[in-house]
Amino acid sequence: MKQFLEMAKIYKSVFGFNVLPIQGKRPTIPWENWQLIEQTEQDVIEMSWNVGVTGIGGICGVNDLRNIDFDKVNDFSIVEMICKRLGLGEKYMWVVKSGSGVGYHIWIKVSDNEQLHKRLNGPKSVYRLYLKDEGLCDHIELRWSQSQTVLPYSKHESGNRYLFLYDEPKEPPTEIDADVLLECLEEFCDLQKEKDVLDVGKRTFELAGFDREKLESAIEYLENNLPTNCYDDWYRIGFGLVTIGEEGRKYFLKLSLGNQHYHDSEFAINKKFDELMKKSDGRITLGTVYHIAEKFGWQKPFVMFWYVENDKTHISKQNFKRFLEENGFCKLQLERGYILLKVSKNIVREVEIFNIKDFVIDYLKRLDDEHFKEIPRIKVIDAVIKGAPQHFVQTFLEFLETRELEFLRDTKEKGFLFFSNCFVEIASNKINVKRYEELEGFIWDKQVINKRLNLVKNKSEFEIFVKNICKNDEQRILSLRSAIGYLLHNYKDSTNAKAVIFLDEKLSDGAYGRSGKGLVAQAIGKLRKTIRLDGRNFNFSKSFSFQSVTLDTAIIEFNDVTKKFNFDKLFSIITDDITVEKKNQNEIIIPFHQSPKIIISTNYTIEGSDDSTMDRQFVIEFSDHYNKIHRPIDEFGHRFYDEWSNEEWNYFLNYIIGCLQLYLCKGLVQCSHINLEKKKLIDSTCEE
Repeated sequence: MKQFLEMAKIYKSVFGFNVLPIQGKRPTIPWENWQLIEQTEQDVIEMSWNVGVTGIGGICGVNDLRNIDFDKVNDFSIVEMICKRLGLGEKYMWVVKSGSGVGYHIWIKVSDNEQLHKRLNGPKSVYRLYLKDEGLCDHIELRWSQSQTVLPYSKHESGNRYLFLYDEPKEPPTEIDADVLLECLEEFCDLQKEKDVLDVGKRTFELAGFDREKLESAIEYLENNLPTNCYDDWYRIGFGLVTIGEEGRKYFLKLSLGNQHYHDSEFAINKKFDELMKKSDGRITLGTVYHIAEKFGWQKPFVMFWYVENDKTHISKQNFKRFLEENGFCKLQLERGYILLKVSKNIVREVEIFNIKDFVIDYLKRLDDEHFKEIPRIKVIDAVIKGAPQHFVQTFLEFLETRELEFLRDTKEKGFLFFSNCFVEIASNKINVKRYEELEGFIWDKQVINKRLNLVKNKSEFEIFVKNICKNDEQRILSLRSAIGYLLHNYKDSTNAKAVIFLDEKLSDGAYGRSGKGLVAQAIGKLRKTIRLDGRNFNFSKSFSFQSVTLDTAIIEFNDVTKKFNFDKLFSIITDDITVEKKNQNEIIIPFHQSPKIIISTNYTIEGSDDSTMDRQFVIEFSDHYNKIHRPIDEFGHRFYDEWSNEEWNYFLNYIIGCLQLYLCKGLVQCSHINLEKKKLIDSTCEE
């Protein structure tokens, strides 16, 4: 965005930063050269600042700029003490508060220093340090070089901004002697506890913990069973192993040298692993290694969580936790609280405690008899049921691992739809059909449409239906199709956020309806998870009014709203985060870029004529081709969706994909409205 470009130019010209456009915390452009070469202002101008950019990253190392990053601060005094120890004084201008609200950055300038590197266990891009007083914050990262840190006033994924804590600086960060910095770190940090952090060029990430027995089992199996012509799988296995550093290199060598289908030398394999380390962004994890192994027949080691003591069957809490985690159960941390998930390969499902109970009992019922030679199956199930108050409660399940899941989301240029046999990557000029093995990132289970897709060009009944709704007017058809595409595209741009309003074209002093609005909304709901709310009786001030909205909700449909519907109350939901309150649960804040889009179906115009109201509405008029007397079932001979053949479903899905592609190509297509202004006049002068 233009605002970020202007700020980036100031960081460059006034303060000497090399800068990057970022989305979240990730650069949106290749930046290896800028880790070493100082930019010019023209270089900054020529970067892409429009495609999904949410902020600016400052590169550490260039011009001796360094960053001290405090993570999950419990006591702000640690930031103040380190500023004081470094001689930066009170209210140092280059202290930045993270958008998370619990992180802080201190920018300084320090010349490269061999003694400092030696004391910190060798040259690294990022040094992860732990305080002697562990309660002050989780850890500190000294971002030294070839890494980047988010600068103000970038937007955090929570929707909050990164801000200068005190005031905007007028001069570059203060220069500190390396010896002073080292003395400060020695005073506050336990340098012996410093953990390795991978230097991966484009991104740094902490070394992943792993189950050695499980990984060795998978690698040993792949060593003997990974077929020939599986280079892509071999490559992805390498990316997964990168996340455990040099341990991963050992397993990569074992797999590659031991497999009869691969004939590279040890030197070549090491070189390939080095290349993968530089390219990795951390999104492919060890889970991919296990997934590939399972694809070729590997079975993960069984975790027995029960035992006998004094003739009684007991449940081992530690092994039961491990058993649940081995079967995909985990936590996802939210801004407030967490939710429980079950992750199966790349598919994520939110679960409740009763789902976990059902899984465990069903698992035990299906387990082979060989596992119950010493203890009868019924006794194990009985022990699980008796131990439910200890094991199926939040206080125990809170100990499940917390996972950071990189969800695959639409971008400004691309959209993704998921089917039972494949997924499609849709761009303005092409549609790529892909196998799920190619899926990088996680998706919600509700995103997968339980239909097979084959790309065809046959005309669907839904296409005829849309033409009839629009009276065969080409511009109106394009407008409706673009609106469908907009709603299917889950990328959100705050400058183009709108509610799509389905409105009857027919002039009437009362409700009309039956024009096909509901069927179009249902069509969108077949591909994106939609929550339908009763528009007639909806009350914005009522507690828990959005309690049915979840993290995977893509669309909120306000159905059949009245003239008195308060559109102003929707502004914050359309353009900002949405807060979801649920009874007896912590509220959930869904960030804007993940929040649902809005459909409003109505027989009336929406009140408000000011620019802000109109700018947030995209109105589609529905003709009276369909009505109480002439329904779609009368014309087509069967009900839409429920009574379609698989062939007709496939035609429909192809048409819908075309709508998304049209939107990516043309955006929202405007058309001349037929009776909108007249209806506004009627609605403003008639009683409801």
